[in-house]
Amino acid sequence: MKTFGLFVLLSLLTGNPLLALLILIIVLYVMERRFIGVLPDIWGPWRRARTTRQLKREVQVNPANGEAHLDLGEIYLRREKYELARLYLEKASEKMTGHPLYHFYLGSSNYYLGNIDEGQREIERAVTINPKTSLGEPYVYLLRIYLQEKQSDQRIEETYARLLQYGTPKTFYLAGKILKEAGDKDRARRLFMETIENYEACRGALKRLYRKWAIFSKVGLYSLK
Repeated sequence: MKTFGLFVLLSLLTGNPLLALLILIIVLYVMERRFIGVLPDIWGPWRRARTTRQLKREVQVNPANGEAHLDLGEIYLRREKYELARLYLEKASEKMTGHPLYHFYLGSSNYYLGNIDEGQREIERAVTINPKTSLGEPYVYLLRIYLQEKQSDQRIEETYARLLQYGTPKTFYLAGKILKEAGDKDRARRLFMETIENYEACRGALKRLYRKWAIFSKVGLYSLK
């Protein structure tokens, strides 16, 4: 009702219902991003494209810059361009071998390219170097791989425990979704509950950052009833 009233007011002020509707959509989007954070960031692709251009210029000027190649590898991994991701990560190998993020991104790229065994080895190497790598994200991949490969429950339990120790509401939810799809309802329920409890303990910007994962986890819990 308040939204409709605002639309009427904007229509009166602008004298144009279509313009009023556009302004209202922009206002609601900004408010949602500020206080809820479920809707996607429409400026994200533009920022990533600008960063990509800057990094490409950097590696053209300095081909030995391993960190720039690593950053490009991550960007293309997140954009699901796995061949390009692996290409830039392999160029970073001389400087970045031994860096946990390098092994995690390379392993993830190989996983999506169908090189499961190689992907698993690289991701396991990443968490061996630093168990806290990428806030628990490698354990999400490892759980998926171990379930796909039908590995021992002990190995799955160890990875699950590591995730609980080092993860975040986001990685808890993602792993919970994987376990739910695999039929492991008890562990999935625990992770969804951990997501919600960790979110409720957050304050300020972190609360907004993790809000959507808490919402998704509540939906996940409901679906397990």
